Amino acid sequence: MSFQSILKRSCLAIAISGLLGFSGPLLAASAPAEKPAADKAEEKKPIQILFTNVNIFDGFSPELKKGMSVLVENNFIKEVGNNIKKPEGAFVVDGEGRTMTPGLIDMHTHIVFMTPEGTNTYQDEWDGPGGGAMAAQAVRDDFLMKGITTIRDIAGNSRGIARASQRGLLIAPRIYTSGGVLSHTGGHGDWGDRNDLDVSDHGAKIQHSMIVNNRDDVIEASRRNYRNGAHFTKIMAGGGVASRFDPLEILGATQEEMEAAVEIAEDYGTYVAIHAYHDKSYQRALDAGVRSFEHGFLVSEDIVKQMAAKGEEVVWSFQCYMSVNSFGSYETMPGFFTHEQKLKGVSVGKGARNAAKMMKKHGVFITGGADMFGPGLQEKVKEDLTCNVKAGFTPAEALKHWTGNAGKVLKWSGPLDPYPTYKLGTIAPNAYADILLWDGDPTQNIELVLDEDKLDFIMKDGLVYKNQVVEGDHPHFRAPKTPLTRSQFSL
Repeated sequence: MSFQSILKRSCLAIAISGLLGFSGPLLAASAPAEKPAADKAEEKKPIQILFTNVNIFDGFSPELKKGMSVLVENNFIKEVGNNIKKPEGAFVVDGEGRTMTPGLIDMHTHIVFMTPEGTNTYQDEWDGPGGGAMAAQAVRDDFLMKGITTIRDIAGNSRGIARASQRGLLIAPRIYTSGGVLSHTGGHGDWGDRNDLDVSDHGAKIQHSMIVNNRDDVIEASRRNYRNGAHFTKIMAGGGVASRFDPLEILGATQEEMEAAVEIAEDYGTYVAIHAYHDKSYQRALDAGVRSFEHGFLVSEDIVKQMAAKGEEVVWSFQCYMSVNSFGSYETMPGFFTHEQKLKGVSVGKGARNAAKMMKKHGVFITGGADMFGPGLQEKVKEDLTCNVKAGFTPAEALKHWTGNAGKVLKWSGPLDPYPTYKLGTIAPNAYADILLWDGDPTQNIELVLDEDKLDFIMKDGLVYKNQVVEGDHPHFRAPKTPLTRSQFSL
């Protein structure tokens, strides 16, 4: 028997045994050299789970679809309807009136910065392998096990963790990554001083940032990122709060540099995201063809109108909790920030609610992303959802930012999309089986998402990671036995 056949058989057996757990050995990959024809036919039979009696938030519509059924086959949703006939051999899960939503998607995070000690330790004592191990634990505990089944890492060298998740080697959400962020010397991504190293030493070796100071640098850095597995490009197009020496108002990339980044991204079939707060940076980006706009809490209504006119060709990524809550006042700023950083944060916090109001007023296409990092913050990721409501959005709109809209944007990676086969962020046919069941209705009470006891069920890619619905030791719902060796179904 070929290695490929053995691997396929092993992965299917793992899927049948259940759901990712955290102890126990992998199932054996060995099998008899010959199998009866009947067994071979059984081997090809798909794994089917039929959810009944669920009220569906599909990722878009504010109205729940009540009393519905959902048929999952292997790792995707095959059918959604009122009266789905139970396929022979399918396992039935009675939702008992629970609310079903897509898995949540955080569109702005930095998993390699999630050290328990915070950024001061990162700045002074960063250890790459150790940091990677801590990031791997964080994406399991603070994302996947809280119902966040996909994340977009939007600055930092998380490509190894992303690939490990894709291949089933790590208990983690799906990860889309920008690779190293592009920044000019002295810009928001210039972290060279943090270890008293030259920029070339820090940026090139660790590859969290890549210093670019002209068009050629941008082209080279973009291509290097894509070669190494990035799914899109991130540019620091203005100053930031968490960095020490760059004013918020600086222009982080020339028009020529911005256009070069977009040109290379389009050559690869993907897109560019920018970090910026002010009109001038946003205007350059709009003119250059940038599609994903992060932050922007100090932009004018004219910029907002320009974004709205582009419809779903561009997106505003709203980091609500970090800007409104953490940056709400000097006293609430993270304790590891310097005085100068806190002053910048207060300025951003004052503008965030107004920006959200304008974006909603003009119908800008919006996603959500918590931007959590450092001690005491990454554990609060889902508070970004509740913050969206406090900023003026309805609970259904907040969920849409974190599901359906996010899923659309992730597909902008085109041929670089690591999960190209099915849709993300929606409960619909031909979507990945990323499914949550809630005891209650988060479209009416968004605070429900903060109560872990109300999140009864977590499925990602057809595997169950949390189950408070099905009793007993059914093979479909046994707690998974350590990471898979490879993804058991097609990507």
